[in-house]
Amino acid sequence: MGQVKWTAKSEEDLDELTDYIARNFSADLAIELVNELIETTEMMLNENPLCGSVLESNPLFSKLIYKGNSIYYCENPRDRNLYIVYVQSRKMQYQKDRLVAT
Repeated sequence: MGQVKWTAKSEEDLDELTDYIARNFSADLAIELVNELIETTEMMLNENPLCGSVLESNPLFSKLIYKGNSIYYCENPRDRNLYIVYVQSRKMQYQKDRLVAT
């Protein structure tokens, strides 16, 4: 396996999560929790890329849940990297069309 990489969309999701926590709680807590989510996700996927559950709706993607947040990822067969494509916080609505191949 290659590296764990975050797509631009997943980074936007993390920014939205950070903003939400900062607005409703505190900026320090937002930074701490999002950094913890990133570090834990990368550690788990580096140790075991198969630790997530495969999505029934699209078996090319897997889902990992950390503290109620869903992290969707897939492996690129060309470079063998794992790409985090979508982070769904507990407060976000699931957007099924984000995981549909075009």
